[in-house]
Amino acid sequence: MKARFYFHCLAALALAALPPSARAAEDSNTTLERPLPPPASPLFALSPDPTDASIAYWTAGAITNYQFTQHPFDAEISGRFLDRYLETLDYFHLFFLQSDLKEFEAYRSNLQVYTLVKHDISPAYVIFSRFLERAAQREAYETNVLQNEHFEFTGHERFTPDRHELPNPKDMAEATNLWRKEVRLEYLDEKLAQKVAYFGPVTFDAQSNLVIALARKTTNSYSFEFLPAKFQDQQGHEFGRLDGFNNEASNATIHLQIPPGGNLLKITNHFFGQGGTDLGLIRFERASDTNNGAAPPDQASANGYESVIELETNDTGRIVRSLQKRYVQILRNYCGLTNDGHVLEAYLTALARAYDPHSDYFGRAEADNFKIKMQLSLIGIGARLVKTDSDRCQIESLIPGGPAEQSGLLKSKDIIAAVAQKDQEPVPVDGMPLEEVVEKIRGPEGTPVTLTVERESSVRPKVITLIRNKVKLVEEESKATLFDARPRIGVIDVPSFYGETDPDQPGSGPPHEKKTVTTDVAALIYRLKREKVEGIILDLRTNGGGYLDEAIRLTGLFTSKGPVVMTKSQDGSIVTENSTNAAPLYDGPLMVLTSRMSASASEILAGALQDYGRTLIVGDKTTFGKGTVQTVQPLASFIPRLRAAPSQNLGSLHLTIKKFYRASGLTTESNGVAADIVLPSILNYANFSESSQPNWLPADTVGGADLPPNLNLVKPYLPELLKRSLERREKNRDFAYLQEDIDEYRKRQDDKSLSLNEAERRTEQRDKEARLEARKKERASRPKPDEKFYELTLKNVDQPELTLYKPNPKPAPDENADPEDADAGPEDPVTSDLILTEARHIMADYISLMNKPLAAAAGQ
Repeated sequence: MKARFYFHCLAALALAALPPSARAAEDSNTTLERPLPPPASPLFALSPDPTDASIAYWTAGAITNYQFTQHPFDAEISGRFLDRYLETLDYFHLFFLQSDLKEFEAYRSNLQVYTLVKHDISPAYVIFSRFLERAAQREAYETNVLQNEHFEFTGHERFTPDRHELPNPKDMAEATNLWRKEVRLEYLDEKLAQKVAYFGPVTFDAQSNLVIALARKTTNSYSFEFLPAKFQDQQGHEFGRLDGFNNEASNATIHLQIPPGGNLLKITNHFFGQGGTDLGLIRFERASDTNNGAAPPDQASANGYESVIELETNDTGRIVRSLQKRYVQILRNYCGLTNDGHVLEAYLTALARAYDPHSDYFGRAEADNFKIKMQLSLIGIGARLVKTDSDRCQIESLIPGGPAEQSGLLKSKDIIAAVAQKDQEPVPVDGMPLEEVVEKIRGPEGTPVTLTVERESSVRPKVITLIRNKVKLVEEESKATLFDARPRIGVIDVPSFYGETDPDQPGSGPPHEKKTVTTDVAALIYRLKREKVEGIILDLRTNGGGYLDEAIRLTGLFTSKGPVVMTKSQDGSIVTENSTNAAPLYDGPLMVLTSRMSASASEILAGALQDYGRTLIVGDKTTFGKGTVQTVQPLASFIPRLRAAPSQNLGSLHLTIKKFYRASGLTTESNGVAADIVLPSILNYANFSESSQPNWLPADTVGGADLPPNLNLVKPYLPELLKRSLERREKNRDFAYLQEDIDEYRKRQDDKSLSLNEAERRTEQRDKEARLEARKKERASRPKPDEKFYELTLKNVDQPELTLYKPNPKPAPDENADPEDADAGPEDPVTSDLILTEARHIMADYISLMNKPLAAAAGQ
């Protein structure tokens, strides 16, 4: 699946008047090739807003003059521009025909003339109109296939969903063949995933048979038609029966012959149909947790237990309805992109991406979201919104501490039907793009917003007025975990290099009052030192970057004064940025835990500490490899006649303006920061890095800064640390499981096609489920680790007593999870984090070795 990455470092940019580009003028006499014909249907004949051409003109000039490479907007950039725009719309090459692409070739060397000379952005709308036309054809064809095809999956067909490296269909016949296979794949996926679940309390009859009582109610919304009359094992031996069965029955009973004396929680009975086909399973769980963690009773006391019956179903009508709704919604979403500048934003972002992977044009909503991400705060009501299948706006969750949560008036799953500003009529929002709804709800701090809310349990809509306020995204702040073992180790999770810096209002507010990642991490370090930790691990595995200044300041918490990073501007001038700390806040054993997702500012910190010989780097082979610096400025700031009144919102530019280098002079661009100890990871083999992005800037080196003497705190201990880690991993079953996953991932990367044979897919599914079940049972058989750990947040960091960690059932981001498997990941972010566990073992070894004389440590 295509991922869009925003790894940011921001620095100040002095803005000057932007003259028309002299370099662009070189192409002003270029003869335009034959214009493209209009789209086939007037339904898709779109036209730009009158101001769009001017926005495009000034955007192109600003990029040409201020982006790092200062490459002229010429035929070469025009070709890249076209490719990026087509890729934005049709990344998997399933919409445009090769005949469409041939027509679009008329633009390949001329987009600079359209933009700068003719002030014409019609190519954006001609291409997008064709895209909508193909999308409508695809939706109509796929719906027709759903309604008319008899779906059987017994042949040898295969389909490749990720067609990015494959050519576009040559004609409509080939396109419809691909669309048909796509429908068949999605139908089969739905069929394989479709399960019916029944629940019922468990008792015993006089013959000691297990009795399951089923009733048609909310928990059992299906009719009993999906249940077999007899339950039999794979050899055809009956072990249960269904009584009271008919399609309209409101109650039914299942009698099971279960061997006595077993633990119900450990019994799973698969039942099979003719030919040994696996129909489903019966398992048992507590109806309510009344035992408070005590050992579960055996079969002799089944009260308090509930059966869960999961079985495959062939409800084809449900599959068809689900897919039809999905296809209609997808087309509706595409059509929604024609509103409020989305086409322009996609088009101008493609222009910026023609220069490098990290330059962008931000429309208003995107600019606001970027600011929220960097500052970890927003002005609004504090609710996360999603779209339902019926295109309605639903509250997914409430942000702790926000107006919505504090009011107690809103709940998750509430539907927002309308939004009203002060003294204005409500505006219905059904069918409105989500970003537009968000924009209506957000607003100035202290102002009211009125919501019309529908709740499933309420007959009449409620009208709720909330006062907008500043909402802090506390769950995205830095936090720490203290592992209370010998030695005591603190792990600080740094999710980004955030800070309360407003590029639109430079210098606003005293610096010491602003929230930054450095002040947050410093507070956590102070508490960890109070708790007498012997080593600290900085976890940057999912840290994609942030403010450049924060990377420098945070590095200074672990070093004395000295160079941290060097930046090179467009004119070739190089500036060395230094840490100004007189002494480090923490000078003990330090590890930086990284992954391929560690980028930009993360690489500055990791690279500087590695160059100083200050820290041990552990994780994936290298980090992401982003070695560029960006700034965000309102587009109006680039326009002389609007510079005095930048409040006119024309969007913003997120431009690459510098390259950065490690203090040693090495670049991180495409190279990243290499780990001292490499741990197994799927991302070591994934096409996931700076050099996998189009138009990345070439890697180079500069003369290094004047570094102080190397602290040499890593190299003497590295051979022994690596030896011990390898020995541990060879004995660890979880690393063996991880290697199996890596092998499977690499196999799938070699062949990305999927079988459309149901038997093959079910075999693959069962094999995967069996592997996971076997792992689950093996892990459950292990003795539980006897260790305590405490969580430190910015809310409790100054409290007298430590807070004992309570497992969070929500999976944490896991860099070792398959990037294509959204469900992969540990069940708990601390107790099941294999990489962090090994990192802690390495840190314990590191502390032990550092506490011994160097010669003795090297001889271990």
